[in-house]
Amino acid sequence: MDKIKGVNLGGWFVLEQWMKPSLFKDINSNDETGFSTLKPNAKEELIKHWETFITKDDFVFLKNVGINSVRLPVPWWLEGNPPYFSALPYIKRAMKWATEVGLNVLIDLHTAPGCQNGFDNGGIQNVMEWHLDQKNIDLTVDRLEFITKTFIDEPSFWGIQVLNEPFKTIDMKIIQDFYKDAYTKIRAITDKPIVFHDAFRPTDSSWEPFFKSNEMKNVIFDVHLYHVFDHGLIHGTMDMHIDRIINDRIPMIREINKFIPVIVGEWSLGLKFDTLQKDNSFNEDLYTRLMAYLQLYAYTQGYGYYFWNYKVDNETHDQWHFRKLVDQGIFPSKF
Repeated sequence: MDKIKGVNLGGWFVLEQWMKPSLFKDINSNDETGFSTLKPNAKEELIKHWETFITKDDFVFLKNVGINSVRLPVPWWLEGNPPYFSALPYIKRAMKWATEVGLNVLIDLHTAPGCQNGFDNGGIQNVMEWHLDQKNIDLTVDRLEFITKTFIDEPSFWGIQVLNEPFKTIDMKIIQDFYKDAYTKIRAITDKPIVFHDAFRPTDSSWEPFFKSNEMKNVIFDVHLYHVFDHGLIHGTMDMHIDRIINDRIPMIREINKFIPVIVGEWSLGLKFDTLQKDNSFNEDLYTRLMAYLQLYAYTQGYGYYFWNYKVDNETHDQWHFRKLVDQGIFPSKF
């Protein structure tokens, strides 16, 4: 395939409160575990969300603007595992829509039993126990096998990401042993691309020998590059944001890409303009456009990118809402 020009379909099958606050009205939770246990009529609310948040028309829109791939986050409980409900029929429908429209899909296992990062996007916030019990890791591999076997014959199924954002404090040996096991099990089923996240350590010296010594084939390295979670950038100048992209990220991507194809699996235009150092000449619209085009250039220095996210039902986060950014002319009308 040509370089990936992709968009994430986050917030659809793995809930995050900030992406659709209306779903979490009157409950004290930011994640799907809390939603499933605290929300009255949770199953009915989820079904309505699965049926309406993203439709086939959205797949058509993405294809028409030149996007060639979507990254589809799915949970480990996709078959249903109390207190969770099964979204599998809707995930299957999404895969068929992608086939019908002509989009490739990277299925991304976004949560893991015990939670791999303690984030809301890991399914349960402030819990990180995945790596503490081998049974959790084994169940994660089992789910990856199930997903691969379930979608192997769907033409849109392009590849699988074995786990989203395992946290930076988890021992690298645990993560890399898991990656080897997942690779072996998936390779027994398919030769499609397998994607590994960098565990928030993209330049760790162990990665190159890890991939070379294990003779992994058709594998891809995933880095997530944001501007909104770095204290220095949040309180810095616009020049610092530009410098980070040109003098840090572009060289890093090119260097990693020498030994393994690298994608930027998540990035956004989210910036905290209220804390940015700026003068009266500052033009928010101009700098948002600059950050859009500069990052689009930078992240094609590797194998491509997936913007986070296609849709956010929260007007305070429009800089994360791909469709609005296209409609507003911040992003190009054709990729």
